[in-house]
Amino acid sequence: MNKSRTKPVAAAATILACGLLALLVAYSTEAGQEAALLDRTGAAVIWGLPVAKLVFNAAAAGTLGPLVLALVALPPNGQAYAKSLSLAGISAVLWTVAAAVNSVLTFHSLANLPLFSDGSGAIFISYLTDVDAGRRSALTVLITAIVALLCFGVQSQRAVVLTAVLGSTALFPLALNSHAAGGGGHADSTVSVVMHMAAAAVWVGGLAALVLLRRFLGADLSTAVRRYSTLALLSFVALAVSGAAAAWAGVGTVEGLASPYGFILVAKTVALVGLGACGALHRRWVLGRLEAAPGKGPALFIALAVTELAVMAAASGMAAALARTRPPSVVQGAPAPETVRVPGFLDVFSNWKPDPLWIVACGLAVILYVAAIRRVRLQGGHWPLHRTATWGVGITLLFLVTNGGIRVYQEYLISTHVLTQMLLMAVVPLLLVSGAPLTLARLAVRPRPDGTVGAAVVLDLALRPVRAASSAPYVPAAVLAAVLAVLYYTPLLEYSSRTQFGYQAMALLALFSGCLFFASLAHSPGGTPAASLATQLVTLAAVAGLYAMHGWALAQQADQLPDSRREAWVVTASQPWDQPVLAVVEPAGAAMWMVAGCSLCAAAVVLLRRVGQRPSGSPGKHRDSAPAQDLVMSPEN
Repeated sequence: MNKSRTKPVAAAATILACGLLALLVAYSTEAGQEAALLDRTGAAVIWGLPVAKLVFNAAAAGTLGPLVLALVALPPNGQAYAKSLSLAGISAVLWTVAAAVNSVLTFHSLANLPLFSDGSGAIFISYLTDVDAGRRSALTVLITAIVALLCFGVQSQRAVVLTAVLGSTALFPLALNSHAAGGGGHADSTVSVVMHMAAAAVWVGGLAALVLLRRFLGADLSTAVRRYSTLALLSFVALAVSGAAAAWAGVGTVEGLASPYGFILVAKTVALVGLGACGALHRRWVLGRLEAAPGKGPALFIALAVTELAVMAAASGMAAALARTRPPSVVQGAPAPETVRVPGFLDVFSNWKPDPLWIVACGLAVILYVAAIRRVRLQGGHWPLHRTATWGVGITLLFLVTNGGIRVYQEYLISTHVLTQMLLMAVVPLLLVSGAPLTLARLAVRPRPDGTVGAAVVLDLALRPVRAASSAPYVPAAVLAAVLAVLYYTPLLEYSSRTQFGYQAMALLALFSGCLFFASLAHSPGGTPAASLATQLVTLAAVAGLYAMHGWALAQQADQLPDSRREAWVVTASQPWDQPVLAVVEPAGAAMWMVAGCSLCAAAVVLLRRVGQRPSGSPGKHRDSAPAQDLVMSPEN
């Protein structure tokens, strides 16, 4: 063998061996139990499923990682960019094969049939068309096949973005088929599994792509590694948070850690800590050596990267075994409908239901906002303290709504469900828009000269639809009306209270529509003046009427709510204080009126106050029409 290929082959063999050895050790106990219970399937199915899952995860990482790396770290006109897309395409083909094999093996495991047994073909076709798990498996194969075709055909960055997004959707069906979807923690653990798989795929696949593409990067290796390091840090945080939520949903109690499932979780946690240490070494040691010593730096990077990939392979092997290991029984602690009461103020802080998606989103929002302020100050600018304060209050309230007691009770009480939506639609957006995050981002972010997708490109893409939709306040008001109709008069009403995916859709719709509406009343992101005061006040009055109408409909719960919700919701509940008083109807309509009235009045006060602050001698032109940068830099703001 050529000496130049000896080290790469040895490294690849070591990484593969680490993954398979971890899978063998972690799954051996569970495989023996399955062999005793499912003796008709045979060893090919018992061991084939976790191996297929390991290949599935590795191929998913080999597809999504290079696609994301090509977008954020590789110049679009370089050779490394094209090689990265080719690498993603080859991995996507393997991903499709692994998904198909996983589908076949899962069918034989569920049907308790040996491979290629008589009559299994017809039953398998029925499984793919009539059973939810089979349809999801077939959908995964279809998506991965389309992604494979796109990887070999796309070149533009927009097409790569769409391919990466489509590829990430292939993780959803598998998560729904996993044991996370069958336990009591179904809703939260399913979302955690999807988030966990996506973060791991970007992290592992991006690092593997950097190692394979290092020769095509040349002097740009240090830049690519630095950009990937930021991406890896975000993936590490998302992986840790989602992994903790999914682990708790599977284990449930500290005693559950003594089970085989718990032992694998502990081993994976140790591996994650080790990977975090490797990432710290990359950021503090390797990056500096790459820039200071271009001749020796790449060798250090490869040595540490291969070590990190070996640990990642071991963690992936344990993850594949964990997916086939039965979690311990989880005793659900949700309050029973007959004991639910209207939550008090302290319940918001004494009850918690962590949501990994919103934990990461809120934490990332705070970090980016503070980093942007720091960059503006380093550039000699100034950022108003009151904007920082309102942003912080808004993010804190968003965190409490999506993770605290309100999140717990919204599944059982219609009034708390309405309160959740109104806080996300009327209060949190008012605070966030007052923090002017887009203006701050425009001041802090600078475009990259090499054409890669950085924060400036993402910001510009995000601002284009916002500029178009917020040019006049009646357009966001119409969007607000449409979102209210979707939230209360479609199946999303029930879906959002029963499933985590529905809850996320509801929260995102409410938050987006609210932010869009309040942004239309303030300065537009491009620095152009807002609409006239009369138009703004008329729009506020129309939205107030809209909320009043919906509040009245909610007050007539027995007649207005869809039939499917009359028995599902707890329509009445005792008073929040512990006294033997008569039950009262939940104040769902009153909750909408109160929250909407307070937020709209606050918005009106801000608009009127702005009029009083117009500079004298400049009729028709006030400081709202000044460029956003001038507004930020002026001391009075």
